[in-house]
Amino acid sequence: MASLDFEREKTEFRDYYGSNLKLMEDAKGSFISLLNALVARSASIELSKIEGRIKDREECLRKFNRKYRTELEKSESPYEIKNHISDLVGLRIVCLYEDDIENIHKIISQHFLVREVTDKIAAIESTESHFGYKGLHLDVKLGPPRDSAEEYRDYAEIPFEIQIRTIVQDSWSVLDHKIKYKKAIPNNLKRRINTLAALFELADREFKQTVDRYIAE
Repeated sequence: MASLDFEREKTEFRDYYGSNLKLMEDAKGSFISLLNALVARSASIELSKIEGRIKDREECLRKFNRKYRTELEKSESPYEIKNHISDLVGLRIVCLYEDDIENIHKIISQHFLVREVTDKIAAIESTESHFGYKGLHLDVKLGPPRDSAEEYRDYAEIPFEIQIRTIVQDSWSVLDHKIKYKKAIPNNLKRRINTLAALFELADREFKQTVDRYIAE
C-alpha cells in the first residue's frame, strides 16, 4: 500500500524486485525477439543490434530518491516506488543511420502503447551549452491484441523503456556515462566535451553520406 514512509517503501520495492526478477528477465527476452521480428519486416532499416538489461535494484532506488521523492513528500502524495520506475526493463535498438531512428519510432508506435517520448536529439540540438548523448527514449507497454495473447499476457503490466540510437550515438553514450554524474565540470573541460560531441555528430552524418555515395556508384 502506498505511503510516505521512504524506509518502508524501499523494503516493499526490494521485495517486489526480488519476487519479479525472473518475470522481468523473461519479458526482456520476449520483447527483444518481438522487436527484432517487427523491425526485420522493413527492408530499409539496417540494425547493428538489439539488446536489453534489467535495471539494478539499488540504482532504481537512487533514481527515485533523486527524481521523485522530494516532490511527492512535499505534496504529501503517498507513493509506491515501483510505479515511478518506467525503465525496470530496458531495451536498446542500435541502428546504422540517424534517418532510421524515426522509422523505428513509427514501427514501435504501431505495435506498442507509447506512454512518453524523450527526444534527446532535439534537446541537445536546441542548446549550445548542453552536452550528452543523442537518441530517442520511449516509455512503452504492450497494447492490444498482444497484451491479452497467451505468449505475452504475463508481461502486459510491465512497463519498459526502448532507447533508439545510431552506432555513433551509442559509442558517445559510453563516454557520457563516465562524466554525467560529476558534480562540477570545469568550463575548459565543457568546451572540450562539446567539441568532442560535435565530432561524433559529424562522424554520424559523414558515415551516412559516404555509404550513400558508395551505393550510388
